[in-house]
Amino acid sequence: MAETSKDELDIVAVIEGYIEGYVNADLPALRGAFASDAVMNGYVGDRLVTGTPEPFFRQVGSNPPLGSSGFDPEYDIEHLSITNNAASVVLRETGFGQHNFTDYMHLLKRDGVWKIVSKTFSTW
Repeated sequence: MAETSKDELDIVAVIEGYIEGYVNADLPALRGAFASDAVMNGYVGDRLVTGTPEPFFRQVGSNPPLGSSGFDPEYDIEHLSITNNAASVVLRETGFGQHNFTDYMHLLKRDGVWKIVSKTFSTW
């Protein structure tokens, strides 16, 4: 079995910070997972959402934490791929509110720090 690299561990920590921020409505943790110039595009049902993560942050911050709302959020990192300072992660989320999501996250390592620069998603 291959040894886990420091970059893999760091990327998983970013994704876990994203999840913890989302589940606990912890906006500093959630914002901390994203680069300041990140974009976020995808579908919630048939509704196309495009732009920055700001509307997502506002939505998470305006609601109680998912666990206290009767939801049982679970996630699985289905794929993680790294090439030098670029990475992609496929994240499957179930029990995250009224929808289940598949997220395609792209991360860049800038000044030694991994951040999400793009999130493309769809509900299922």
